[in-house]
Amino acid sequence: KTGGSKGYGFIEFRDVDDAQIVADAMDTYLLAGKQLVVKQLPNSKLHEHMWEGAGEKFRPFPWREHERERHNKPKDAATQKKVNAQLLRGESKKRQRLKALGIDYSFPGYSSSRGGSAEADAGEQKSQKEDEGIGHEKREEKQEEAKAPTPTRVAKKGSRKAAGSVSKPRTMASKKRR
Repeated sequence: KTGGSKGYGFIEFRDVDDAQIVADAMDTYLLAGKQLVVKQLPNSKLHEHMWEGAGEKFRPFPWREHERERHNKPKDAATQKKVNAQLLRGESKKRQRLKALGIDYSFPGYSSSRGGSAEADAGEQKSQKEDEGIGHEKREEKQEEAKAPTPTRVAKKGSRKAAGSVSKPRTMASKKRR
């Protein structure tokens, strides 16, 4: 599948005598640190499609492209219905877990796109109130914090480092030298 070496190979000879000479000469030959094992196979042991594609350049199968096309292809109605039901079940379980933990959090999930639920509608109303200005004070505080200048590092008197410069983190090797 990948085109990587499997650690074995086959060579076809026209003459059986030539094949026998090569098998005897190359058996136990040391090549790149590996010992070769060479055997002669009779034609009766070869698969009928053994040499199909021999001599052609190997082209790996484009698995990523194939899987992307398979994943993105349009789904039929039954499959889409099954996927939607699975999404709704998962969302329902998530809402139940949050409620069991005592977390009051509503979000417009998949159920809101299918016709809406009370929880999804409440989440939409909450976001609309925030847009109208009911959480306006908190937003102003956050903006002020973002505008505040960040403190700079001041060098000690007589140090070689300039004010505002940041030193490099020390590594294990630099700790040993000091």
